[in-house]
Amino acid sequence: MDYLDPRKDSFNNIMLLIGYVLIGVAILIAALVLTYQAKGFGVDKKGNVIQSGLTFFSSTPNPATIYVNNKKSNYQTNSRVVLPSGLYSVMLTRNGYYDWSRKIDLGGGDVQHFDYPFLFPKTLTSSNYQTYGGSIGLLTQSPDKRWLIVQKPTGINDLTLTDLKNFKKPAQDLALPENLLTKPKQSEAWTDSEWADDNQHVLLTHIVDSKTEFILLDRTAPEKSVNLNAKFNLNPTKISLIDRKFDSYYLFNLPEGSLQSINLNDQEPRSVLSGVINYKSYGKDQILFVTADGAQAGKVSVKLLNKDKTVTIRSLTANGVYSLDLTKYSGVMYVVAGSNIDGKAYIYKDPLGQLSANPNMPPGINQLLKVDQLSSVGFSPNAQYIVGENGQKFAVYDIENKQNFNYVSPYPLDLPQTKALWMDGNRLTYVSGGKTVVFDYDGINRHILVSSDSKFPAAFAPDYKFVYVAAPVTASGQNITQTWLLAPQDR
Repeated sequence: MDYLDPRKDSFNNIMLLIGYVLIGVAILIAALVLTYQAKGFGVDKKGNVIQSGLTFFSSTPNPATIYVNNKKSNYQTNSRVVLPSGLYSVMLTRNGYYDWSRKIDLGGGDVQHFDYPFLFPKTLTSSNYQTYGGSIGLLTQSPDKRWLIVQKPTGINDLTLTDLKNFKKPAQDLALPENLLTKPKQSEAWTDSEWADDNQHVLLTHIVDSKTEFILLDRTAPEKSVNLNAKFNLNPTKISLIDRKFDSYYLFNLPEGSLQSINLNDQEPRSVLSGVINYKSYGKDQILFVTADGAQAGKVSVKLLNKDKTVTIRSLTANGVYSLDLTKYSGVMYVVAGSNIDGKAYIYKDPLGQLSANPNMPPGINQLLKVDQLSSVGFSPNAQYIVGENGQKFAVYDIENKQNFNYVSPYPLDLPQTKALWMDGNRLTYVSGGKTVVFDYDGINRHILVSSDSKFPAAFAPDYKFVYVAAPVTASGQNITQTWLLAPQDR
């Protein structure tokens, strides 16, 4: 019997071992092949080893046909495309829409996502959505883009509320209490607005004659709206929301530069900072601010208050106009600060972490935005992009892809606009030559939309099927127009 033969038993064990080794080698080869494929390695038609990259394309609306270097591919959007490493011209097309295009530099093993392309229709169909017998005095949209508040020409207390999610439903009146606002002797107007994160409350700035007062409007119960100046018996230069909560505020006073906190519950102001020239807050207890206190001659300091500890970020030239912002992207804090004199905005990544690791070293600059006479800085709604601008001049940093873009828009901003606003997380918009214009964050794919009053921002529907704008004033009054952002066949 074979199993009793020692020589055959040894032979079987050897063959079994060889089998295991061969299987292991096969698994290792397969793993290596899969690893190299995952990193983009492959073989072209000539037998040469090449390394490819992977791209993902989506579009609104979907699908759109993908062209690569002017050649129609076999792919449509919402799919992945494997391409050898190199520089490509990519174009997305759909019947009835303008093409979306850009150049991409694809490295071997890269994975790049293009989820943001928006195709605008070639034919824009507009209609009068709301009609007013005179000039409107306010147009403001909630952060979720659902709610639109407009001041009617009949009086500063007379507002309308529109639900853009149910756009066929008529606008409802929001009548503010008669005694809510200080009565003017000469003039009054609404200016700035800041919405709370509940999309229910909005902080409005009321200019009455030469004074400023701040009104907390409750869109669900306008009779509960509050005059914060009267409520706190204070007259600050500026009021802003803390952590975007409707009941907590920072009170800022010039020229002394005092910053206090207060809330609707106890109504007791608490000192936070002094000597502040400008500030921007994030969350409950982080404030980025500019101060001359403790700065070198001819300089001011940019500092960050984190809870009860203040750290210095950098210095800037004194007597400038300072622009600041801070937020988190992918859980990491980013800070940007600059001035018109320096013509630069400095970007810092995790400055608190840097200072914690090296307390004796100033935080290192992550990126630099250069804009002559810099007038504003800010983050996109999705926090991916940081933009510095002055009129038609833009500098943008893409945090996700670590790319910088500098460009000059061909469209001058109509007054009284001072900066572009974000259409969404990837596109900027403003009014130029009496028309709303939009373009991608990097300045390309520019489109001119509809006639607009530059005093009021464009409002985009939550699903971006429509754009609502205040049309220019005519002898018969002013209209809010509704314009389709879909081609006729897609409505």
